[in-house]
Amino acid sequence: MTARFLDAAARTAFAQAITAIEGTSAVEVVIAVRRRSAGYRHANVVVGGLAAMAGLAVMLFGEHVFALTSILIDPFVLGGIAGAIVELLPGVKRRLSPAAMRHRAIMRAARATFVERGVHNTRDRSGMLIYLSWLEREAVIVADSGLGHKLSSEAHAQAERALTAAMAGGGAAVARELERLAPALAGAMPRRADDINELPDAIDSDLDRQDRGLRP
Repeated sequence: MTARFLDAAARTAFAQAITAIEGTSAVEVVIAVRRRSAGYRHANVVVGGLAAMAGLAVMLFGEHVFALTSILIDPFVLGGIAGAIVELLPGVKRRLSPAAMRHRAIMRAARATFVERGVHNTRDRSGMLIYLSWLEREAVIVADSGLGHKLSSEAHAQAERALTAAMAGGGAAVARELERLAPALAGAMPRRADDINELPDAIDSDLDRQDRGLRP
């Protein structure tokens, strides 16, 4: 369930990771966790359409004789119900959405969150957004220009791969991987003597809403 991804242990681990990074570097970490980054409504349409076609085939070729009104209406009702049920099955949406489509949606959402959360409002442009999308099981790092110029593209990509690989293990696993980035970030942007905490450390999450029984 989504609530388990960001449980008390995960929140504690993220707090430790933020402290480790901001205590040794000038980097300001902001963590955003989202249930999903797009609606992926095509998955509802695909499943609903297949269910409707299957229902129609049964009614047309089955031994039982159905009324014409049932043949006209019932497949659409079945398809609508099946399509609605997909909202409770994030794994189905994930599997019916190509990786490239999911990544584009995550990147758009992450960049929008970067601006909305004001991660760019730091003295040295040292903000770093860690964006975690639960349905897609993918992590994205959006670094501000000051940090981006000092952190190699390979180090950036490697960090994203490590965080993404940890997603299946829950929030605490992701937090542990995040904490391992502290030495590299300290090397890229050492902490200044007059460094202050410029951005809120609280996790920005929409998983705090009532869990709807979604499962990965």
